[in-house]
This record gives sequence, structure tokens and C-alpha cells, in this order.
Amino acid sequence: MKRRWLCAALALSMVLTMTACNSDGKESEGTTTAAATTAEETTAPAGTDAAGETVADIASLPKYNAADFVSLDSYTGMEVEVEDGEVTDEEFEQLIGQLLNNFATIEQITDRETAEGDTINFDYSGSMDGEVFQGGTAKGQTTKIGQGGWIDGFEEGLVGRSCGEEYVIDAHFPDPYPNNPDFAGKTAQFTITIHYIHGETILPELNDEFVKGLEGYNCSTVEEFEETYREELTQQKTEFMETQAINAMWTQLMEKATFSGLPEGYVEAYTQDMLASYTQNAAVYGFGLEEFAKQYGYSNLEAFTEMVTAEAEQQVKSEVLYQYIAAKENLTVTEEDYLAMVEDYMEYYGYTDMTTFINTVGVELVERQGYADALFEKVLRFCFDSAVKVPAPSESAPEETTAQE
Repeated sequence: MKRRWLCAALALSMVLTMTACNSDGKESEGTTTAAATTAEETTAPAGTDAAGETVADIASLPKYNAADFVSLDSYTGMEVEVEDGEVTDEEFEQLIGQLLNNFATIEQITDRETAEGDTINFDYSGSMDGEVFQGGTAKGQTTKIGQGGWIDGFEEGLVGRSCGEEYVIDAHFPDPYPNNPDFAGKTAQFTITIHYIHGETILPELNDEFVKGLEGYNCSTVEEFEETYREELTQQKTEFMETQAINAMWTQLMEKATFSGLPEGYVEAYTQDMLASYTQNAAVYGFGLEEFAKQYGYSNLEAFTEMVTAEAEQQVKSEVLYQYIAAKENLTVTEEDYLAMVEDYMEYYGYTDMTTFINTVGVELVERQGYADALFEKVLRFCFDSAVKVPAPSESAPEETTAQE
């Protein structure tokens, strides 16, 4: 069984510490018009906290005895509600519809001029003073004319155009323009080619010919496919419901546990590690960390840092608790467990070659996190296997009433 619940159940610090890379190990490039620039950072330098005090790197943190920081009376035999994994007829029809929609085609209208409200497919290339500038070129782009998000004059220049013709429009960068201050207030010329206007969505018909072409099913009739597909969906839903139950179980254990402190330096190190990752992710989109935080609804960097610190504290508590249970039950991790965890990482991030993945992320990070998460998985599975599973109450079940005279 695929351990897809890992991404939901584990507080993977790899999610926060990996650089923005694709499956080839190359750094992602921004696709915004004009080159993005990173605003001046207001965070503390790496390895220090907000007060300028030195913070230990996660890899150099001292080991600890989990029993010194947490106690838990019982973690086996607890009652856990698990929802039924059966796929209802209504759900099945919806999922069949989604499947067909994945193979839908768009009617391509080319015999009229564009109008506001049209969704179009087009190419563009921007230049200033006859020189094409970085980040101003794209092919096969889709946009709805009038929805906004472009610099002044760009969308207006898309209206009343014929498909298949090349033309040039003027568009004006705002002043100020944080993404690239050098472009602020300047006018650029964009060479545009509109390929087609989106028409109706055309869904394929669910017939024998269609199912024969579906990879991975090897079915020749609709009836055979529907039976196979329902079995697959039932397995996926069952695994998902188990994931939900495991998450709920761990939340209960965290609430039942009594913490008498946390290992020295861990929260601070995890906080700085997470902030460093957020800073890297923000830079990919041309933001400084404070601007990035505001994009997610935080009033200032201090409020954002408080959230990250709280997340770090929860992550450390979770680590202490699973280390505590692992020690009590003598649960250990083998190299086979570790490699299986790395394969889970690779699948999640879209890598196919383990060497490329490990070299891209970093040998020490993968090894440290891989062994830690493999142990966490063993603890979760141990606790869940020992739990008493009870059916979750049905949302549609009528409430009991008592008739009174």
C-alpha cells in the first residue's frame, strides 16, 4: 500500500527546506513579465535569531532523552473513528465526470475578432528600445481578457484582434514597479499572436473506444472499466479515510501528552530553518520575506515569525513524542525503511533518479529527515494498529428522538 498519508501526517521539514527545483534538479524560473527582483530582506542573518543570538544548525543539535521532556500514560488501545471507504454512486458519477473532463478538448474559434471577456490562447514577446527583455516572452499562454493582472495597455491591446496575425501593442509599467524598478514608468512594445479564442468544452463520450485508450487499465468495455475504476477509487478513499483517522489519532495523543519542557535550542533552530526556507521560496516569486508574509494575510514580519515559531514548537513536540514512544517500544529504523521513505519523497517531488534527488536536496538533509520520518511512520503505524477502530457516525444518520406523551 502506498503511504500517501505521509504528506498529511508528517510535519516534513523537507517541505520547508528544499529549494525550488524541478525534477531535473534545476532551479525554477519565474514567468512574470519583466525580471523579478527580490526586495531587501529584514530577517536576521542565517544562524541567528531576531535578537542576533547564534542559533545552532539542526544537524548540530545535541541528542536528548525524550523521557526527560514528555510523559504519556497510554498510547495503545485508544478508540479511533474511521470513516467508511465505500464510494457512493453519486461520488462515482462525479469522479467519472472529472475523468472525462481530464480528456476534454476546447473548441478553437478563429473566425472572429477577440472581445472583452474572451479567453484566448496567445504568444507574446516584450521589448524596449528594440531589445527583448528577460521575463517578457511566453508562448501558448491563456488569459481571459478583462480579468486584470497585466500592466496598463496590455489587455486593451488584445481586444478587436484577428487570430493568426502578428501585431505590436504598447503597454506601460507602473511607477513604482517593485518587480523590476528599472522598468518603472517605462513603455514596452509587445509582439502578439493570438492563436484562438476558447469556445465550448467538448467532453469525450464514455464508450468502449475511449476506455481502450486509457493507460494503466487494460479494459476493453465500459462495464469492465467501471468495475476496475470503482475498485481503484474505493482503495484510494479507504486509504484517505485511514489517513484522516491517523491524523486525528496523533492529534489526540499530542493533546494527552504532558510536556515538561523541550530540548534546548530545538525550537529556535527549527524556526530559523523554516524562515530560511520561506525566504528562499519568496525569492523565487520576487518577494522579500515581509512582502511574502503580507501576501498570506500577516500584518507584518513579526506576526509571521510568531506563526512560524508556533509551528516549530509543535514540530519539536511531535518529534519528542514519537521519539518517546519509539524508545518505550524499542522501535527502530532499518536501511530498507529509510530507502522506502526516500522513494516516497521522490514520488512526491517528481524525481525518478535517487542519486539526482539526494544530490539536489543534500545528502545530510535527506539522511537525517529520511530516518526521522521513517521512525515517525513506524510509531504512527504501531499506535494505529493497536487502536480500536470504530465506524465514524454517518453525517446523514438521523438523530435519535424520544417520543413523549
